[in-house]
Amino acid sequence: MESAELEERFEDVYPKLQNLFSRMVDKRILLSMAGVYAFGDRPYGGQRLMEISDMLKRHSGWFSPVRGQIHPMIAVLLDGQEGDPETVVRDLFDKQDMLRGLGFRNTIHSYLAAILIPDDEAEARRQAIAGKLLYDEMKRRHRFLTSDDDYAFAVLLGTEGRNPEALAGVMNDYYKELRSLGFRAGNELQWMSQALTYGNAEFIQGRAEEAAELRDRFKRAGMKLKPLHYPMLGFLAAFHVEQPAVDRIVDVTRSLAGMKLFRWYREMAFSFGIQAVLKEAAGADRAVDIGMAASIEQILRAQQAAMAASVAASAAAASSSGGNGGS
Repeated sequence: MESAELEERFEDVYPKLQNLFSRMVDKRILLSMAGVYAFGDRPYGGQRLMEISDMLKRHSGWFSPVRGQIHPMIAVLLDGQEGDPETVVRDLFDKQDMLRGLGFRNTIHSYLAAILIPDDEAEARRQAIAGKLLYDEMKRRHRFLTSDDDYAFAVLLGTEGRNPEALAGVMNDYYKELRSLGFRAGNELQWMSQALTYGNAEFIQGRAEEAAELRDRFKRAGMKLKPLHYPMLGFLAAFHVEQPAVDRIVDVTRSLAGMKLFRWYREMAFSFGIQAVLKEAAGADRAVDIGMAASIEQILRAQQAAMAASVAASAAAASSSGGNGGS
């Protein structure tokens, strides 16, 4: 997709989402929502999206995790799934109930993880169990760092290896190596260490260095890389992207950053630049050769969900302290 077309998609869908969900929704969440449609194959349809939104409210209580700032993003992610509004919402709650039965807490992150689970009941349970086993192993190694915001990536990547203990160990090795290469400690770095296992559950010597080299290339190109970009950087390293892909990311980022929509949110423009290249990689022949264990579409959903959840948390904190979370 050319940068001009991507800009047009953002310009087209953003005001529609803003009108539908009002100006009370944080602009960063609206941008994340617009990104789902800009990169997705399903066109925006206001009526279906509103029906899903209403159905979510009908199935949840006032204090449900799917209420508040994150509610519109959940509706948008469900709009990308097949089925009528009643079906996709009911399936979401059924999957989340399954996750809770396995020991996941009732938070927004268990709902976001539920969105990543397949519809087939047997496969869904297998992936959920693998995710919980991996999460428990991660928690054992990083007790205070690992929390419910790791649910989505744990469910997404839990099936990368048959042995969750060994997979968590590989992630831990990547985490320590990334720290030695100057990456900042925190949740985002843990997600990055998980992303580096994508396509290969074995520890690969040099993969962390490859991620560091990508970081340095982006910095030399003038990109302001922040911890929120770490997971996507990890996936780029797992895909072994080369200089033309880096150049493409920089071009898309600069194109989006020049838009009025991204005037104060250029870090999101960079995230979308990375997503554009990952989306293009989905159709590349070599994508099959790296041992894909999940679709790139799922990776994009996981990252979009993680970004939106982070924004929703900061918006809620600003609101409780008297700030303004609107746009």
